[in-house]
Amino acid sequence: MALFDRRRRPALPAGVRSAVPLDRGEQVLAWARDEISGGHVIATTYRLVLVGADDALAWTRPWHEAESGSWQGESAELTVTWVDRGTPARWRLIEPSLLQQALRERLQASVVLADEFRTAARRTVRVVIRQDLATGELIEQTIPGKGADLSDPQVAREAAQRMAQLRAEVGL
Repeated sequence: MALFDRRRRPALPAGVRSAVPLDRGEQVLAWARDEISGGHVIATTYRLVLVGADDALAWTRPWHEAESGSWQGESAELTVTWVDRGTPARWRLIEPSLLQQALRERLQASVVLADEFRTAARRTVRVVIRQDLATGELIEQTIPGKGADLSDPQVAREAAQRMAQLRAEVGL
């Protein structure tokens, strides 16, 4: 017998569902309750949403603003890091959920093309063209790895050259 049966999963609570803003064509894909705050983390086709324990919208961020997600099974902790290097979002998800799968799929769906290089200081920099899944708009992102200095002229030049190559490949 499967550990997780989607058909037996309770529906997203009505108060939480009413707090989630959905655009035309957008749907809730998966959700989970955060054991620490009592809030709900919701993955939609276009964004990641956090609704607080009071059923009020805490925040919403489009998928192209999320850099990565990681799941620690032992602690049941899901962490999402952001392209803008803002404070990572962390939740403790005890109940079975498809949230981790939806997170991975939506992040991958937003990436159109990506390239990565190492700087002279052996730090990584990623250049990425991503898609706003709600509008289809293509967005250019240069994401420095830990310790990478985008103000270094050599790094900036390499990033610009690689972004130009990505732009050419997608016809921008």
